[in-house]
Amino acid sequence: MSEMRAGLLAMTIIILICIGLIMMGTGLYKNSRESSCIQETSGQFVLLGLILVLIPQFGLYGICCCSKRLFIFFFYAMVVVIIILSSYSIKCFVYNTTFRISENLAEDHRTVPQLLGRLVSKERFQNITLCIIQNHDCNLNASKNSNVWTHCCAQPSGCGDKTMFDKPGERSWKHQYEQNQVPEECSYEYCFSCRGCQLSILKVIVHQWNYLSMFSYPTLAISCISLALAWFLKETIQETEDYGGSYS
Repeated sequence: MSEMRAGLLAMTIIILICIGLIMMGTGLYKNSRESSCIQETSGQFVLLGLILVLIPQFGLYGICCCSKRLFIFFFYAMVVVIIILSSYSIKCFVYNTTFRISENLAEDHRTVPQLLGRLVSKERFQNITLCIIQNHDCNLNASKNSNVWTHCCAQPSGCGDKTMFDKPGERSWKHQYEQNQVPEECSYEYCFSCRGCQLSILKVIVHQWNYLSMFSYPTLAISCISLALAWFLKETIQETEDYGGSYS
């Protein structure tokens, strides 16, 4: 029975390590692809991924070497990991439920002041807008990796079909190309006071936490299973020397 539990624990540990590697890669990818102005969770992805890669390895070493010392360290380290994962999972849950913003911004009847201070501080929001102004320009082509949000570039009137976007009236950077040029009479400017722009920025923040929840929820469940298996297994290791023993 102990050997079976050890095998199941080894499987869950390997799964956690694989998830950790995926989360680290995701965090680094998001860091390179998203605008530097809003990177709410890329650091969390790398941090959680690094923890999941390093800590579970002690459990594998403890199982393979029948080392009680390594196994006890792994057990209590996993308690800390679960606490960290729980805090992030709770935050993700709050963001996904309390602060979820409708796909159609016109359907969201909350005012921006209702969200500021709860979803993100006013100071943080101001820093984001200043960063966008400094790093992106509605009249110049930002890199394809930039995240300039819908509704933040106000379309000037009287330009007709002269537009830097795919079609007149479109407010998205998705389909812009370097050869696009904006005539002087059609100068675009940011409209950070516009409700649609403000909500679209806040929506990006909520979306990033929602994406993190796709990893944090299953990882928390697997970590709890690992801890439960480790609890039943830790007393069965009969250590004969520092790094050698057997299961009773």
